This record gives sequence, C-alpha cells and structure tokens, in this order.
Amino acid sequence: MMDLKSSLQVILQDAGYQTWLVSLDDLEAVGFEDDAAMGFAYVFEDAATMLMRWRELETRLLTRHALSLQKAGEKTWNIYSVFLSAELATPDQSREVRWIEEDQERTRKIAGCGLTTTNDVVTALLPLLPLQYQPSLDSEDFNLTQRLLKRIANIAPAAKDAALDNRVLPSEVVRCCDSPSTVAWQDTKI
Repeated sequence: MMDLKSSLQVILQDAGYQTWLVSLDDLEAVGFEDDAAMGFAYVFEDAATMLMRWRELETRLLTRHALSLQKAGEKTWNIYSVFLSAELATPDQSREVRWIEEDQERTRKIAGCGLTTTNDVVTALLPLLPLQYQPSLDSEDFNLTQRLLKRIANIAPAAKDAALDNRVLPSEVVRCCDSPSTVAWQDTKI
C-alpha cells in the first residue's frame, strides 16, 4: 500500500513547496509553503475520522501557529487545509467530504478519499500545483498506424488500402487519389 504522507510530501516538493512534519498530539501533519501559499495537510485512516476531526484540527493548528501566520503577509489569503485518506468513503461520506471543500471559513480546503495512487494524490492537490496539461489519448490513438489509416480513409477512401502497402508504387497511390471522391479534397486547404 502506498505511503500517502510520503507521496504528499514528494508531490508538494516537486511543485516547489518546502515541506516539514508538524506534530499535533496524536496526529502528524505535513506543513507546506512556497512564495504564494502555505498550509497543512493531514492523512486520516478513514473518511469517518476525517469528517469527525477536520474542523478541530484546522482550529488547533491555526491557533498554535497564529503568530507565524500573522507575519506571513499576503500569503494569509492562501492558507490551505488539506484532508486526505486512502480509504474509500461511502456515498454519504463522499458528499460530506465535498462539503468540507465548500467551507471557506478560515482556510481554503482540499479533501479527498480513496487516494491509492500517486495520480490520485496529484489530482486531489491540483488547486495547489502549477498548471499542468496531460493529454489523454483514446486507446485507438496509441496505434498510430491505425490512426493514419483512418485519416487516409477520410481523405482518400480509394487509396486507403494502397497508401501504406510497401508493394504499391507511389504513382499507383496517386492514381487512386485521382478518383472523383478525392478531387474536392485536393481543392481545399488544411
């Protein structure tokens, strides 16, 4: 099973945050800070514990670090409380976890359950991470030859079978393209 706390720290560090561990009696949180934002992240055993304790933990950490937070200047507008769990939540718990994020009192909040992969953690932390673009290709897009054949079939249906056949001369492929279905294509610009 993935160590959620370690993954959390690595992802935040890779995004340019400084991280450190903060002990809060029976729970250890990950503190994080960069030039624009700061906050604390908690890893819970399950959604029930998260739902029961998130508000109390947020209050305790804000109270304990109030002096430091007051000195943070404009960063105090970007204080985050992150609440995560590897365990799946029930449908009712999932709804309540979403409500945590809607609570805009004191800090901005990120909450997520069922985080079992690094990708899950990255997805949960997207509001804190630099903008990213990760294209997702359909499974048929991975076979580029099939994709090219599909494109040829759209442009020059008569040439589809001959276009990528090494035994067919290029002049024969061109002759296939001279069919009436491809004349309109030759007049258009791509």
